[in-house]
Amino acid sequence: MGVAPKDSAAHFARLSRQLAGAGGADSPHREGFGTGSLFVGRKMFGLLDGSGALVLKLPPSRVQELIARGLGKPWHPGTGKPLKEYVAVGPDRHATWLSLARESRQYMGSKH
Repeated sequence: MGVAPKDSAAHFARLSRQLAGAGGADSPHREGFGTGSLFVGRKMFGLLDGSGALVLKLPPSRVQELIARGLGKPWHPGTGKPLKEYVAVGPDRHATWLSLARESRQYMGSKH
């Protein structure tokens, strides 16, 4: 997956701090998928990929909506086959990262 660009890593670190303590775990950031990942409880809801995109897990219909609106792209973990519940939100859209991460955390936190 590679190493994310510095700017994206800085945005991701700030996002992690903003999400910390806001429900779920005290620190939502820990290792997962070989990179820093965001968790609610024991469930991963986001990660920073090697391109610098924030990858979030959302309902498939929401993923498709974000892709259709040009706010995200399909994401795959190096397999070439996109995962239906994951969307990659590029570093050029980092202003949307916090609201989408909160949405993803709520989605994953509600899964049993």
